[in-house]
Order: sequence, then structure tokens, then C-alpha cells
Amino acid sequence: MVQQHVWMKIGDGTSANIWFDKWDVVCPLSSFITPRAIANAGFTFKTKVEDVYRQGEWEWPDQWLTRYPILLNIQHINMRNMNDKVVWRSSAGKEVEYSTVNVWDDIRVAQSEVQWSSMVWFPQAIPRHSFFLWLLVNKKLKTQDVMARWCASGNMNFNLMCCSLCSLGPDSHEHLFFECSFGSQVWNGVKDIAGLSSIANSWDMIFTHLVQVANSKNAMHVISKMVVSAAGYFVWQERNFRLFTSKKRSAERLVDIILATVQMKLHTMRFKRTSQVERILQDWSLPRGLIVEDDDNG
Repeated sequence: MVQQHVWMKIGDGTSANIWFDKWDVVCPLSSFITPRAIANAGFTFKTKVEDVYRQGEWEWPDQWLTRYPILLNIQHINMRNMNDKVVWRSSAGKEVEYSTVNVWDDIRVAQSEVQWSSMVWFPQAIPRHSFFLWLLVNKKLKTQDVMARWCASGNMNFNLMCCSLCSLGPDSHEHLFFECSFGSQVWNGVKDIAGLSSIANSWDMIFTHLVQVANSKNAMHVISKMVVSAAGYFVWQERNFRLFTSKKRSAERLVDIILATVQMKLHTMRFKRTSQVERILQDWSLPRGLIVEDDDNG
């Protein structure tokens, strides 16, 4: 995968190996010219480009042009009085500066950006919360309804499973966030301060709203994304605590943890002075020193 992007830029042709380096789109030539054919033609594995390209022409054995007609497609090169150089060639066929960013862009499987990307990944986000939210959006959490589908024909009786938070039927993405009576209490405890008081206890409704404000830099919109991801993260954590350990926290305690976590993150942020920001500082008990005054240059 990486090798196809590593090219030898021909200078004087004294360093580039004619068989194994990639200096043309048909290279490496060793992919179709066998070692026996190379030896029979009087070449060695160390043959360089300059040994085969002389006076502006390729000096291939005559029988090779019939046996390997692809050699006719090799472009003529401009030999220069400079060293051959290893370069990175992008997927677009352009020679670019080597960097991990360019390598990653060229070797990864790229897909169209989804509409919710900025809802999950944004500069102020808490990384572990973002990763959890990515799982939630893609419905990749190992909820009981998902596990039941995996073993529908097995010996385990998943009908006996129930939500560890409310004990009313198996849990699911929609149930936990936030239709479950426990999850609903948590959501009701945090949504007002996040400016989401009008959003119902439904993940679909919450998701739709956050997608609409995903790219907004408005302070309240950023906070709403932080609160939703934190609420989902800690509800899922509580679900697992109760399922696999004897630990148990009340919905009120979870609300306090969520708000304290977001508040701690807000202490690392800076805000421009607006009437909305003044209210945010007051609601979240934040110091006024977080406000950055605009200078004359904006």
C-alpha cells in the first residue's frame, strides 16, 4: 500500500535500480520481468537506469519488446546532472513533501464526511466522550438487544435480560438514551443548563438537534454537545457498573458528576464577551477571567 507511493525521481540515473525502484507508472519492472530473463539478457539485479537509458533511448533487448509490450509505454526521461531522489507521490499523481499527514491521506480509505462529524469531534470535546458518542451514533454499543440478535439460535435465554438501570425490559440505544426512567432523570437534570430544555427524552430528537448546530461556534451550542456526550458516557458507565459490579449511583449523583465534568472542561476554555456568555459564566459558576477581550485588530 505504501510502496506504490514511494518513487525514485530520476536525476542522473546512477542510483535508481532499473528493476526494483518505482520510477515510472509501470514499475517496478521486477513485477513482470523474471530474474531468469534479466540474467539471460546480460543484466544484473544491480543494474541502474543509466545502464539502460542512453542518448535519450531505452536499450531493451529486441525480444523483450515482443515479450513485454508494456515496455513501449515507458516514458522518455530527462537525465540531469543531479542525484536521483526518493520522493512521495500522492494518489493524485503529484509529488508532495513527505509527511505523516500526506501518507495518512493517501493510504486511508476515504469516505464522504458524515453530517454529524462535528457533533462528535470538535476542539472542546473530551476525547473519551467523543469516542463513546461515535459508538452511540453508529449504534455500536453492546446493548442487550444487539447481543440478543447475535445469539438468536443459541442456548442462552436473552428474554431474561433487563435494563440494569430500570429493570424494565432489555436495554437498547434508544432505551438508555434517554427513554429509560433512570436515564430520563439524568437527562432532565442536565438539559436545562445546556440550553436543551425543549428537547424531548429521545435520542433521535437529541441527535437531530445536535446535527443542526454541529458546526456552530456559539458557546451554548458547544456546551450542549459537551453535556450530551458526557450524559451518554456516564449513563453507559453506570449501566456497566450495575451490570458487572455491585457499584450503584443515584440519578442525582450522576447529574452532579456530569455537570462537574463539563464545568472542569469549561475552565480550560476562553469566551468572548457577550450577554449569553455572561449568563453561562453565572450558570456554571465560572470565573470572569475566562472572558477574552477583543483587541482593536479583532
